[in-house]
Amino acid sequence: MRSKHNFLLLSRQIFVYIVQSLFKTVVKLSFFYKLFILLVLGLVVVFVVDPLDPTTVSTPFCLGIVLMGLSLRQDTRLVVLVSLIYSILTVVALLQFHNHNVAAHVITSPYYASHQHFLFWLFQRIGLFLVLCAMAIYLSHYRTDTQRILTHVQDILAKLPAPVAISDAAGYIVFANEALRTAFPQEAAELIGKRYVDFFMTDVQEGKAMRYYIELFEEETNRVHEIEVKPANSEREAKIKGRLTCLGSGPDRVMITVLSFDQQIQNSLSK
Repeated sequence: MRSKHNFLLLSRQIFVYIVQSLFKTVVKLSFFYKLFILLVLGLVVVFVVDPLDPTTVSTPFCLGIVLMGLSLRQDTRLVVLVSLIYSILTVVALLQFHNHNVAAHVITSPYYASHQHFLFWLFQRIGLFLVLCAMAIYLSHYRTDTQRILTHVQDILAKLPAPVAISDAAGYIVFANEALRTAFPQEAAELIGKRYVDFFMTDVQEGKAMRYYIELFEEETNRVHEIEVKPANSEREAKIKGRLTCLGSGPDRVMITVLSFDQQIQNSLSK
């Protein structure tokens, strides 16, 4: 019994690893390869998975899950094109379902079999799927636009002479410009992925620092806060003044920290 449980656990881990590897491979593929794979997946759902249970139609549900997953990771162009293809496949699946039920005499009501009611039935189901397609396209556009704006902001901040760092809601630094080297001995690239409190809140207890960090992210006013930073690995007691604010919403919300760029930084490190 225990060996069977271990076998199932190992099989599940192998399956998760295969799915993750496949997903990472698909993400790196070109636009047309992704489109081809998604088209094959849609055809498999319509002509293989859906006929397994003729009493119901599962194509809108299955393809809807795929679309929502695409909206979280893929480009808007791909989501729009796949939405169009999947809408056509959904109509095909609905027609197959209706024709099968009529041929099998499952649908015997004259009202249901009438042409007008059939068009209304088809409009209801394809309409719901079109709404889901619109949501997927909107989410993909909103996510892509947010990433584009953040990239543009990072390009601007990278050219500023003032030290700037951007951190995420989890408390990790996701961006640091080269000017930050004036305050920290590490290269800017070495700071990315490190915890914010380990470099900007070294003189505060870790628990208090994390609570303060979380409180800043929970604010909805996006106020500018004044801070004093004691550079990590610095023996000087002098602190560097700076300002921070939070921008964005949801998982895209970030904190921008700008330190004062004056002779105080060099003095605090050189002495």
